[in-house]
Amino acid sequence: MSQPKFSKTDKQPFVNVIAEIKFTFDSNIGLALSEALKPEASHGSERFVHTKVETNDKHLTLKLNASDLGDLRAGVNSYFNLVKASYETLSTEL
Repeated sequence: MSQPKFSKTDKQPFVNVIAEIKFTFDSNIGLALSEALKPEASHGSERFVHTKVETNDKHLTLKLNASDLGDLRAGVNSYFNLVKASYETLSTEL
């Protein structure tokens, strides 16, 4: 049986957890959401969660990568809330 790998600084097992979340939207809303999320993904909390935003015709895909399950959970929750708030704002008619 292999032993878990430890980081040099905290002596905790090295873990890499990944989540890929795909949303389906109208192409205009998907593109707008992608542009709205890119600054957060590029300047967000990369210390805890690294996030990549991708979009195509009808799909917005978030790829989150963290070294701790709790950090990944927090990142997923944050991005779900950002997507929800952005979608509601973009879908509201003035």
